[in-house]
Amino acid sequence: MTSPTVATDRPGGTTPGRFRLSLARRRNAELWLFLIPAIAFFALFFLFPLGYGVFMSTTDFTTGTFFTGEAPFVGVDNFVTIFQSPLLGTAIVNTLVITVISVSAELVLGLALALLFTRIFPGSRWLPLLILIPWLLPSVVVATIWKWVLSGDGAFNAVLATLGLPTNAWLADPHTALAFVIVVAVWGSLPYWSTILGAALKQVPEEQLEAAQLDGAGPWQRLIHIVIPNIWPVISVLVVMSVVYSLLIVDLVLVLTSGGPANSTVTLGLLSYRAAFDVFEFGQAGAYGMLLLVLSLAFAALYTWLSTRREKAER
Repeated sequence: MTSPTVATDRPGGTTPGRFRLSLARRRNAELWLFLIPAIAFFALFFLFPLGYGVFMSTTDFTTGTFFTGEAPFVGVDNFVTIFQSPLLGTAIVNTLVITVISVSAELVLGLALALLFTRIFPGSRWLPLLILIPWLLPSVVVATIWKWVLSGDGAFNAVLATLGLPTNAWLADPHTALAFVIVVAVWGSLPYWSTILGAALKQVPEEQLEAAQLDGAGPWQRLIHIVIPNIWPVISVLVVMSVVYSLLIVDLVLVLTSGGPANSTVTLGLLSYRAAFDVFEFGQAGAYGMLLLVLSLAFAALYTWLSTRREKAER
């Protein structure tokens, strides 16, 4: 006598296993539906320009290429040419100096401003909005204004002369031009730093600060041991973004000094610009771009290593 067959099908002939499989497929399809636009955007605006830049850096890509479509493969010749340039060493040093000093100054001054705006004082409501104006202005406009301010007959020298202090054509002096390029870069980015850090400070738990104060911790100790650890993820993102921006700085230097005087403010980004739009050697411009990419990846690797060490230390 055979045992009765147990019915496993649900109404409509769908088994539980098949139902779960169908539901999983639907969820995967929904996930891919949301991911495809992001993947397409990433591929179109990041992977394609990056790949095309690598291609250009290995070819003799000139203005004629736009008409003929021909760009002979030259291998590493473009890299050999840029490494033989007498300006490359100066450009690398200037780029690193601008990046390190400007990002460090933006971090310190931005945090100081953010901490100041957490206090109540006359103008504390509208002043954070007012200082956003420099950041909202295009870099070319900022550089043009500062070029007039720092010129020989500009407002800065007028103030110094009134105070009886020595004046100078600050952007025309090889000894001071780079320093004032950094000052202008910091001035333009500082509002962004203070605004983002100010928002991050509002997320610091008040009870931790009050408990530390009751335990006798001073302002500096509370800043180092409570405030900074709580806002460290925000600081990390800002540092990475600012490093990349500073490494690629072109427009500010181009308007302020054009790399002068005597190439004292030339940067890698400016050399790439000159190669592309002054002598129309787009292959060499691509090679400079690849060098900038290597520097960016080196900073990213350093940041990842330091972040990993910090996470291990906190465990």
